[in-house]
Amino acid sequence: MTHMDRLITTRVVGHPSSSIGRQPARTPLILVVEDESILSDMFRSVSECLNVGVERMSTQGDLDAALREWRPMAVVAEMDAAGQDGCHVLMTIAAFDRDLPVLLITGADSALLGAIDAVEELWQLSAVVKWSAPGGVGPIVDFLFRAGRKGGCMRLMPT
Repeated sequence: MTHMDRLITTRVVGHPSSSIGRQPARTPLILVVEDESILSDMFRSVSECLNVGVERMSTQGDLDAALREWRPMAVVAEMDAAGQDGCHVLMTIAAFDRDLPVLLITGADSALLGAIDAVEELWQLSAVVKWSAPGGVGPIVDFLFRAGRKGGCMRLMPT
């Protein structure tokens, strides 16, 4: 049996006035980039049990600003979205944090998969997960735990 424990992590950031400030590294939150609430509802139904929040933003929104405001432990997006496609999402994340876990819903188009692989390699992203369709509860939980552990937001402990 396992027990989930939330970790609060901080990193020390130098301040121009020589004082030291503390800023949380990542928060236990999934940022879902979509225009309808299909993916966010799916993640919300699982994440509530794990004390992980879900924020949805429009594909027309400012992803960079949302990343800075919420400091999520992961981002979920569809590859073929109206406002900003998956490649744009990946490039924005690369500029923010190359190690931030990203889940892209790709569909079955092999050309899109090739584009993701190229962007992933070009921008040196280390935590991109690709699903052809939204997963069930098991894959969602697995993704949440991996993202939470990577971001220091949650961990599993044996009991």
